[in-house]
Amino acid sequence: MSTVIKHTNDSGNYITDQQVSFLQFYNKEFFINGNELKLIEKYGPQGRSNKSVVLKGGEYYLSPDEDLQLIINQHSTTAPYWTFCYNKQTNNYGDVYWEYLFYKNGELDVKGRQVFNNEKLLIASCTIDLETNQLKNRRKFFYGDLNFYKRNEYESHFLSVSYNENNDVSDIYIYDDDYQSVNEFLSSTNSIHFDWLGNTYFHSFEPILPTTIIA
Repeated sequence: MSTVIKHTNDSGNYITDQQVSFLQFYNKEFFINGNELKLIEKYGPQGRSNKSVVLKGGEYYLSPDEDLQLIINQHSTTAPYWTFCYNKQTNNYGDVYWEYLFYKNGELDVKGRQVFNNEKLLIASCTIDLETNQLKNRRKFFYGDLNFYKRNEYESHFLSVSYNENNDVSDIYIYDDDYQSVNEFLSSTNSIHFDWLGNTYFHSFEPILPTTIIA
């Protein structure tokens, strides 16, 4: 299994190995099997007074044959912040589902679920209560063409839908606007370009991984 290492700056842009030595913040990305992202190590200054660059944390993407607890034990105490992504699932449209555990100073701090589209944009997320195991902060996101769905940058979502404990829609937030109910959204100008009735993915939080193309 061959490994390819690439570097990015704190804006996520790829840089050369030579440029790394001039930066205080950078990421080291490890790819296996060509373009499969396996590990991200994140580097930054040790402190305000100590500018020595050290490992600050990272992200580890587990394969199905890897032991989650073993990987956590190997990495979680090597830096202040680590995210471990596991139980990867995909659909036929390039969307990817992950469950994740976020560790802070060696202790589990947050766990949740996330779905990314084929452009690596977050389209669904929730957190999971560490004591009750109940889902919290259920949300789904829509981006769309900047020419129709106005916002400052493509990576910012145009529409965000929040859901209650029954996975039903609680409110809709439009970029740089107020929260709205479904009826308020349907009667507003924001709904002109977005086909709410046709985009059934947003009608409920489940399923979190799309079963149809999001138009």
